[in-house]
Amino acid sequence: MSKGMKIALWIVSALLAAMFIFASGGPKLLMPGMAKPMFVKYGYAAWFATFIGACEVLGGIGLLIPRLAALAAAGLSIIMVGAIYTHVTHQETAHAITPLVLLVLLLGVGYVRFKESRA
Repeated sequence: MSKGMKIALWIVSALLAAMFIFASGGPKLLMPGMAKPMFVKYGYAAWFATFIGACEVLGGIGLLIPRLAALAAAGLSIIMVGAIYTHVTHQETAHAITPLVLLVLLLGVGYVRFKESRA
């Protein structure tokens, strides 16, 4: 892999990590009063917001560790598929765009990191 590709991979990984740690998972853990009612509205148990928040924070950290990045990307991809499904089934298609973009980026990072680990 070229030096430019490695830099791009690290930039995308860092931006994804920041997104999941600070913008998505962190608020679910630090401000559960905001996230839990939303999860209940969608038909999930309130505790599920805390579980997803913890998974997102841990996955975001995992994206920054090359040996764990492919696994972290796979786990976060599963969460994004669930988010897309939830928004689409509740007629909130416009809200599904962000998790869809994140899913595409996660699949790219996961593929490259998996390929690296096999080399």
